[in-house]
Amino acid sequence: MAVTRTPATDNPGVVKVATSKGQFLHFTVSVGGPVPIFTFASSAKGVLYEANDLPGFPTAKKYEWDHLKNPSDIQQLEELESRLSFFTNASYTYVVELRDDSGGSSTVLQIDYSGAPMDTAPESFTVVIV
Repeated sequence: MAVTRTPATDNPGVVKVATSKGQFLHFTVSVGGPVPIFTFASSAKGVLYEANDLPGFPTAKKYEWDHLKNPSDIQQLEELESRLSFFTNASYTYVVELRDDSGGSSTVLQIDYSGAPMDTAPESFTVVIV
């Protein structure tokens, strides 16, 4: 079975982030099953997080983290990829927001996924620092 991908806000391919103005990316993965399996990786640094690295694993229904808040994370033309596995979890919602230090926020990407146990779904985009 193929993964069903339903975008509310489709992947833009490229995301501009003004880190010099306090902007950063906030990621949320909401899960609909018992044990989520996913990774978050950078083309510059490899795997940054797996589901089991995040607070609340394995019982949380929502996993969140920030990227580009720490100056050591900032890489020009970095490709960020999340890879979802449906082995023990049938559905996910993946959201990426562009946030700033003043509390401003806009949704960059929001996609619902559902799949069968042998399915995986990658989602990636390139970050341009402006």
